[in-house]
Amino acid sequence: MDTILELQNISKSFDGKTIIKELNLEIYKNEFITLLGPSGCGKSTLLRIIGGFETPDTGRVLFDGKDITNLSPDKRRLHTVFQKYSLFPHYDVADNIAFGLKLKKKDKAYIEDKVQYALRLVNMEGFEHRKPDSLSGGQQQRVAIARAIVNEPEVLLLDEPLGALDLKLRQEMQRELMKIKKEVGITFIYVTHDQSEALTMSDRIIVMNQGIIQQMGDPKSIYDEPQNAFVADFIGESNIIDGIMLRDYLVQIQGVDIPCVDIGFAPNEKVDVVIRPEDLNIVEPGRGFATGRVMEVIYQGAYYDIRVSCGDFEWAIQSNNPAMPGSMAGLSILPENIQIMHKPRSSDEEIIEKN
Repeated sequence: MDTILELQNISKSFDGKTIIKELNLEIYKNEFITLLGPSGCGKSTLLRIIGGFETPDTGRVLFDGKDITNLSPDKRRLHTVFQKYSLFPHYDVADNIAFGLKLKKKDKAYIEDKVQYALRLVNMEGFEHRKPDSLSGGQQQRVAIARAIVNEPEVLLLDEPLGALDLKLRQEMQRELMKIKKEVGITFIYVTHDQSEALTMSDRIIVMNQGIIQQMGDPKSIYDEPQNAFVADFIGESNIIDGIMLRDYLVQIQGVDIPCVDIGFAPNEKVDVVIRPEDLNIVEPGRGFATGRVMEVIYQGAYYDIRVSCGDFEWAIQSNNPAMPGSMAGLSILPENIQIMHKPRSSDEEIIEKN
C-alpha cells in the first residue's frame, strides 16, 4: 500500500509531562484508520500534530515523503473536523459549506456545484438555506463534514466528532462516514475512545495508552488476538486471570489443567489468561473447568450478562440462555478461545509489550 503520512519518532510533552513517546506510524492512502485509547493517552495530541495545530518536541511528520512538521494547518493538504462543529451561526448551510471555497476565490458556478455535491453526499439536500441553530446535532455534524470535503483534502482528520450525539445518531453517522469514505476515496484518521466505533468503521485500529502504541491491526485481529492485557481489557470486556503455562497446549487456571492452542512459552511460566465473556458456556455443575455460584443475571436484549463466582475470581459470561441467581453453574471453554499472554517483566512492559 502507498504511504500518505509517516510519523517518525514523534514525542510531545506539556508542562514536563510526556504525552507521546517516540512514536512511529505509517498511514496509507484511502484507509480508515482509528486512533483508539482512553482519555489522556495522546491520541488527540497526535491528531493535532498531524493537522499542524501542535509542533512535536522531537520527530518529523512526512506527507507524501515531504517534511511538513513546521507547516501551518492551512498549508497542509488535509482538513480537521472537531467535536465542536464551529459552524458560523449567521451563515446558512450553503454558505457554511462554501466558506473555504470562497476564501480560495473559486468562481460562483464551481462553488454551487461543489456545495450541491457535498449536500448529496451527506444526505442534506434541501437544507441549503437553513441556519445551524435550526439543525439537529447530527445534521450540524453532516454540514461540518461537507464543509471539509468540498475543499478536497487528501486526508480528513476527525477528533471524536460523534461524541456529543446520542447512540442512534452516532450509529447513523458511523454508516454515513463509511459511505463517504468509500465514495470520496480519501484517507480518514479518526480519534475516539469508543471501542464499538473503532471496530465498526476502521480498516486499521491503533490502540494507544500513555503515549505509546499498544497494538495496531485490523478490527478482527485486535479483538481476537490482543497482544497484552491492556488491549484485551480495553477492546470489549474480558476475563483476565492468572495462569501457569505448564507446557505447549496446556495451561493451568485456578489449579485446573485446561487444553489451549498456544505454544512457545517456558515450562511452568506464569501468564495472563484472557477469555472473552461470549466464549464461555454455562454447563451443569461439576462439568467444565470450573464450578461456581451465579451472582448476577442482567438481561441486555441480545444476551444475558451473567456473573459467576469461582473461588476468588468472578467470571463474566454473555449467554443467550438465562441462569438462576444463587444457583451453581459449571463453565466450559473451547481451547481455541483461550488467549495466553506473557506477563510484563518490568514496569515499562506494564504499559506496552513491544511489537
